Amino acid sequence: MRVLIVEDDVATRKGLEQAIRDLGGETKSVGTAGEAARAVDEFNPEVLVVDVHLPDGDGIEVFRAASEADPAREGIVITGQGSLDSAVEALRAGVSDYLVKPLRPAQLEVVFQRLASRRGLQSEVESLRDELQETGKLGELIGRSETMRKIFETIRRVAKSNAPVLITGQSGTGKEVVARTIHRLSRRSTMPFVAFNCGAISPNLIESELFGHERGAFTGADKRRIGYFEEANGGTLFLDEITEMGAELQVKLLRVLEAKTVRRVGGSQDLRVDVRLVSATNRDPQEGIREGKLREDLYYRLNVFPIALPPLSSRREDIPLLAEHFRRHIEEQEGSGVSGWDPKAIELLARHDWPGNVRELRNVVHRACVMSEKGTIGPDVVRELLPGEETPAGPRPRGGTSRSDKKPAKRARS
Repeated sequence: MRVLIVEDDVATRKGLEQAIRDLGGETKSVGTAGEAARAVDEFNPEVLVVDVHLPDGDGIEVFRAASEADPAREGIVITGQGSLDSAVEALRAGVSDYLVKPLRPAQLEVVFQRLASRRGLQSEVESLRDELQETGKLGELIGRSETMRKIFETIRRVAKSNAPVLITGQSGTGKEVVARTIHRLSRRSTMPFVAFNCGAISPNLIESELFGHERGAFTGADKRRIGYFEEANGGTLFLDEITEMGAELQVKLLRVLEAKTVRRVGGSQDLRVDVRLVSATNRDPQEGIREGKLREDLYYRLNVFPIALPPLSSRREDIPLLAEHFRRHIEEQEGSGVSGWDPKAIELLARHDWPGNVRELRNVVHRACVMSEKGTIGPDVVRELLPGEETPAGPRPRGGTSRSDKKPAKRARS
């Protein structure tokens, strides 16, 4: 990366040049604010290392001006006389690090490793943004509807922080996919993503699963086991169906979130953990609070950044895009020779109500690929897979099946 050094002390400037070159950076150095302004135009640096006190100006203002010209630029402020006021001012200007002289090579190495990681993440975010414009995809998420575009923007923003996220939405809307996308776009993307479904395991075992246990903590605990919090250390822990967690365990989870430590079942030592928590529920959280399924104090701790996913029936314009995405994915895996869709088949998919949401659509597409001959998927195959599509009077009207059409005893499951 291109690094502009703005430092009036010649010895310090030379030392910085050598240290940054040793780390693989391309450098240019100047000694005044005036020279820095010209160097920014000519050298176009990706990173500025600036001294606070320059002979003809303020180094923080030098970075602020360079950042206004290109917001992607990173800044490192160095000073021989650190103060709280200048540190706050530097952070408000958007610098990534504030360092006090004398600088150590190891210190610079850590800073530049962090910068390289952040710039790599920024590059991936930009790549995903371009992909979204071209294909309607943000990672594994798909959609061009206005609703989904707003959710994509929310995901990109929240991914930059460590704030807890609470994802709500009906079953099958893609809550875990959203959680994985947030993790992928975050600074924690190289660390573990661990998913845990609170409703898929016995309440008696959840505490051990989350926090781990020591040998002999209970009958059958013949060896130590680390829990999901420890497994996710440094990364992201996704807790699905959070309202299925018992009230007593919710109290312990709240304590973990506040203290950032866990204690294994049967243990006596608190273990520090650094975990970004993303949780999800298919219940209305307020209803869960009223029913006693979710503690109100835990809800406010989890709901720092809420994301509400819409049912598929409210974004029908995304159905053709999703159907084709699933068809391509299945074809890559199975090579069934199904090359596309008959427009009438897509029309049938687009008017179905999809009570199982995206998960149901994916399953129907998979079955349609299996049942189809080589070529396109036709309307007859789709009609056979969608309950209520064919009536004596012809195809059912858009918006649902009438009461007279419903025959539960013969209704196929999708």
